[in-house]
Amino acid sequence: MLEARQSSIDRFGCFTKVAFEPDAYIADYEGALISSEEAVRRESDPDREGVYTFWLDDERVIDGYENGNVLRFLNHSCAPNCTYEITGGRILIYSISAIAPGEELTIDYDYDPDTVLEPCLCGTEQCRGFINNLERE
Repeated sequence: MLEARQSSIDRFGCFTKVAFEPDAYIADYEGALISSEEAVRRESDPDREGVYTFWLDDERVIDGYENGNVLRFLNHSCAPNCTYEITGGRILIYSISAIAPGEELTIDYDYDPDTVLEPCLCGTEQCRGFINNLERE
């Protein structure tokens, strides 16, 4: 139903083989449950290719790097076609709009504006220039 392949946004992306209607459940983001301290350590590891951590809250993180599913390749977009819901220690991915087979699935990473500004590569008309959500300031 989902596959990883080359993305025009950044390296690999998560693409759908099937259509999704708006507000459709797609799948859970999977990986190892780790502490926030371990997540910070892993995110700053220069030998690690990519960051696949998804923060549940201030203390718990799901790391999709080794045991994750294809959703670990969700790229950021300032005009995403997917969103997420955190509930009961799970990260549920849903479509925002209709998504056609072959389309790349994207979410808004919504990085904190008080952290290092990360440049955005989404290329959409709505691109704010950074992955960080500057409107939260």
